[in-house]
Amino acid sequence: MDEEILSLIKSEKSGKTSEKVKEKKSTWLLFTIGEKQFAIPADQVKEILRDATVFPLPFVPPYVNGVLNRYGDPYVVIDSAVLEGNKPQESFLFIVLNDESHSCLRITDVKDFFTATEKDVIHFSEAELSDYYEGTLNVDGQSVFVLKVQTIIEKVGKEIAAA
Repeated sequence: MDEEILSLIKSEKSGKTSEKVKEKKSTWLLFTIGEKQFAIPADQVKEILRDATVFPLPFVPPYVNGVLNRYGDPYVVIDSAVLEGNKPQESFLFIVLNDESHSCLRITDVKDFFTATEKDVIHFSEAELSDYYEGTLNVDGQSVFVLKVQTIIEKVGKEIAAA
């Protein structure tokens, strides 16, 4: 075991890093919003809720459906289908985000958890930068959009504060 560790250290110093060390992997949650498939890093997901009641709020942007009660805390429900100009979703499935924003995304369906290497993620360049997408994830030969969750949350915060 010690020889294996020494071998890895020597190969890193000489620039000959083994493929095992180079290939950083990450887990993604694949889900649908309407008919489109999307992905977010799994570490951004606190939990997935089904059949939660959404309480409407007045004076909020149309893509904010209201709030839901999660263990006594209110969570803002964001329908990103409406952000893209599509009709609102009627599903009662939500991704509760793992951050301090107390936000969740309304989604249509959970597809899978997918483990990908860095080469499977293609980030958009500055020229093709999108408001809501970081890039694409190669999932078994298909390109799936990676949502910019933080950008969506910031947009919601600014628009609610301005209301």
